[in-house]
Amino acid sequence: MRQENEVTPAEVGPDAGALRNYGKLKHQIVDAIRQLQRLLEQRGDTQGASGCHDLMVRLAEDRFTLAVVGQFKRGKSTLMNAIIGRDLLPTGVLPLTSAITVLKYGPAEKLVIRHEGRGLPLEEPASRLADYVTEKGNPGNRKHVKTACLEVPVPFLRRGLEFVDTPGVGSAIEANTATTYGFLPQCDAVVFVTSVDAPVTQAEVALLAGIRQQVRRIFYVVNKTDLLGQTELDEVLRFIADALGREDAAGPVRLFPVSSRLALQAKLTSDPLGYAASGLKALEEALAEFLVQDKATTFLVSVIDRALHLLPAEPDGTPASSGGQEDSMASLGRRLDAIRRLLLAGQTERVREVPQDAASAAVAEVRAVRQEVAAPAAVDVRKDLQTRGCPFCRYLGETLLRFFAHWQYILSSDEAVQRQFAAESGFCPVHTWQLVAVSSPQGLSLGYPTLVERVASRLAFLVATPEADTRALRTLVPGPRECRVCRLLEEAEQTYVAQLVTHLASDSGRQAFAKGQGLCLRHLAVVSAAAPQDLVEFLITHAVRRLVEMAEDMRSYALKRDAIRRQLSNRNEEDAYVRAIIHLVGESRVCMPWRQDGEA
Repeated sequence: MRQENEVTPAEVGPDAGALRNYGKLKHQIVDAIRQLQRLLEQRGDTQGASGCHDLMVRLAEDRFTLAVVGQFKRGKSTLMNAIIGRDLLPTGVLPLTSAITVLKYGPAEKLVIRHEGRGLPLEEPASRLADYVTEKGNPGNRKHVKTACLEVPVPFLRRGLEFVDTPGVGSAIEANTATTYGFLPQCDAVVFVTSVDAPVTQAEVALLAGIRQQVRRIFYVVNKTDLLGQTELDEVLRFIADALGREDAAGPVRLFPVSSRLALQAKLTSDPLGYAASGLKALEEALAEFLVQDKATTFLVSVIDRALHLLPAEPDGTPASSGGQEDSMASLGRRLDAIRRLLLAGQTERVREVPQDAASAAVAEVRAVRQEVAAPAAVDVRKDLQTRGCPFCRYLGETLLRFFAHWQYILSSDEAVQRQFAAESGFCPVHTWQLVAVSSPQGLSLGYPTLVERVASRLAFLVATPEADTRALRTLVPGPRECRVCRLLEEAEQTYVAQLVTHLASDSGRQAFAKGQGLCLRHLAVVSAAAPQDLVEFLITHAVRRLVEMAEDMRSYALKRDAIRRQLSNRNEEDAYVRAIIHLVGESRVCMPWRQDGEA
């Protein structure tokens, strides 16, 4: 049985677990650097804070460029179509132009064309790609296309992975060969494509020599394996392995036999067995392993090294570690160093074991804010009675605003709060949207991923566990009993009832109340349940008078509008409809799915 935190891919394709884990690892490092930046800003170290920002820029721009390179007519474009699972790149017997075609992730299909010598890109439908990258649509590249970037919603490309389809070398178009060679320095790795129908020509040997001068890692793909029977295929693969091994100083090479045609067909028909048999699954998983274990490790270790150098140090060169922010920064340093050592040891799966609580104490002021946000606001009944709405609602509304003002900050800056928020499944729907209304997109993007990942894991667990009770889906959306804000308001309500009843026990208190607007119906019922009979009669009598006045004011306002005598309306008439609605259902900011009387 799978564990609850395991998520399985939902479609035919490579197991993207390694890339997904890399993304999580990268964001753990981002979180630590972000907290270090806040601490350095608090210390007034603008240079160090700027250095942290530069590191986050590097992490944000992180991408892997893999060029697919080979001789003309080796099936490179078909291989790319198989990788993305769509028949989008043009294929055929004619060579492409000297334009570079880039495949990258995008939420919707679109084609972005960049021209030589022109600053602004041109956006086109994906279906027009052939008009820019084929000899038929763009002979001799007379449209001066530099790159054609095709954005597609392919999960395998999500984490900064870019596949580049280069022009085939060895055709009659000499510019194609020059374009391909010129692009090699920008590559992190190369997928070199040959095929079984004309294995390892002299032109390919020369191409490989040029690739090895520019690129450290090469994946050798032998395409069109479906053209041969197994015996013939084995002979051809041995011949290719021997030929490439003689040319590669590193010794024997690993070949990836692939039928791009069958792989594309398997993806289009959601055939996992056909996908594995085509050979593409082995290639894609090897690419993912390289991206995480080789390229990614080197990149992340270099970022961590720079972050560690930004930590303040004592004169002897050791990180400062005495008191307050220094202790917090020392904790961050230990955390980053622990992640670095696990990366270098190839134990990325153990990064989740690195303690995070010490680092979440990094922002000292968060601790005070977290304590402050735990209790309702202080009660000031006299001030509340001055509102033109319900004084009870006003108090609860101020408690809400105070809570959300603090919560949106600590949720975006404290990992411990984020984990607790996820464990509680967030807020009820009403208070979730109220939090959204007072938070920034960046704050929500920092605070919500842990919760979203937890929900995804719980859903995956339900799918993977046939005996699981799907009624558990209801627990993923908190109700009033589970919502932290609902509980806060209930506590605030109980506090306010006692204070209000005490205030109204005196003649002066009732006189002050009589001048106000009175209570909404809900809070009239709440207070009446805890008040003596004479106070209940006073409150209801006052409510009757105010509601009648509001009805009169609304009718008067409507009459003056009909008569085009708007200037005759007074303030009571202009906001009577608002006051009336508040008294019927309460203020909008404190309306919530309260439990019905008698519910446990």
